[in-house]
Amino acid sequence: DLPAERVPAGGAVTVRIGVDIDGVLYEWSKTARYMLREVLPNSPYTKDGPLGRESEHWDYIPDHVSPEHWRWLWTEGVRLGLFRYGHIYPGAIQAVRALAEVGEVVIITHRPKAAVNDTLAWLAYQQLPLAGVHLLTNMEPKSSVKPECDFYIDDKPENCVDLAGNTGGEVVLMDRPWN
Repeated sequence: DLPAERVPAGGAVTVRIGVDIDGVLYEWSKTARYMLREVLPNSPYTKDGPLGRESEHWDYIPDHVSPEHWRWLWTEGVRLGLFRYGHIYPGAIQAVRALAEVGEVVIITHRPKAAVNDTLAWLAYQQLPLAGVHLLTNMEPKSSVKPECDFYIDDKPENCVDLAGNTGGEVVLMDRPWN
């Protein structure tokens, strides 16, 4: 049963599906590794090294770069388009379109404030049938987004635990090497 505020006057039920971006739609790790290899000035990283391979765990990239280069990624890298010019997972657009046929798809993702405009531009470019976008810039729990969703799709185990324990929605954890 859905809460009363989710049932419109005509009685038609609206299903809400919350979808994360990074690790679900957007290959953040692939883009970050590319930027550290190809965009970072005088980069010491190569395709033959760890940054040429898929991330194997959550902290894979910071474990394989210097703290200075990790800071560069989150400052200059963000400014240069880390969250604007990235790779989308194959099939992601088709999946969101299929989900939109059964309900309202809303984006719920964490992003730095400096990446808000790039994130919105990236989403607009994808032409996804979205009913809403929630960009959490202060690491608020995703369960704080209201109204709650009936289903959530995320790749971070901590987000899934939060959503499962603090919302009434079903939670799907994407199968990725880091989780």
